[in-house]
Amino acid sequence: MKLLLKRSQTRGRFRMVIFKLWGKVELEGDEQKIIDRYDIDQAVLIFSDQPNLKRLAVGAGIVAAIILYFVLGYILGGFGKFLGIVGGGFAGWFVFDRLRETIYVKDLLYGRDFRCWSIVTLASKEHYLMGIVSYLRQVMESAKHWDGTETLDVPPLDPDTAKQIMIKNFNPMR
Repeated sequence: MKLLLKRSQTRGRFRMVIFKLWGKVELEGDEQKIIDRYDIDQAVLIFSDQPNLKRLAVGAGIVAAIILYFVLGYILGGFGKFLGIVGGGFAGWFVFDRLRETIYVKDLLYGRDFRCWSIVTLASKEHYLMGIVSYLRQVMESAKHWDGTETLDVPPLDPDTAKQIMIKNFNPMR
């Protein structure tokens, strides 16, 4: 498994520089078979709770739908109104997809752009992606042995450590 990274930068509004990082995982050997067998491409690698993101995406979709509804409805009639509603839905999805921080395995399989507001954030995101891909690599390695049985040795703990674990996990309300 290899991680491909591509860095670029563009000028945003008000002469602000926006750094872009594109990341993609390149599979080797039988890794694609493992992904297909266990549907790993649908798994969430990193979940990021963004409570306002859905609200922002729905708001952007509604605003775009209203504008497109009237503009395209005036130009094209009834079909234009339909296109306006569909365009609003697409705009909402586009905003959601571009701003989400949750990373799925399929994002890295097909390649994904990440926007960074500074070069420090870009470097941090690169390091973060490397850690995520290392984690994915270990999941893929363990998936090779999921069908078999594994025997693990569990050594006994010293009395003080065992007592601390029992106290920590004790809940009298159960």
